[in-house]
Amino acid sequence: MTDPYERLGHGPADPDGYLIEQIPGGYGWTCRADGRTDGPFTSREEAVVFAESDRTA
Repeated sequence: MTDPYERLGHGPADPDGYLIEQIPGGYGWTCRADGRTDGPFTSREEAVVFAESDRTA
């Protein structure tokens, strides 16, 4: 069975204005508007949660 995160359109979506990507040590996010970054996080889901909280801060 294929990992759903490897199939386009599956898994948690990137929050508006953020790019979630695999980085050394885990996953991180980048704010597209100003280039701020954060991470590494242990999972993609965790990076999405933190990016969403940054977006609403």
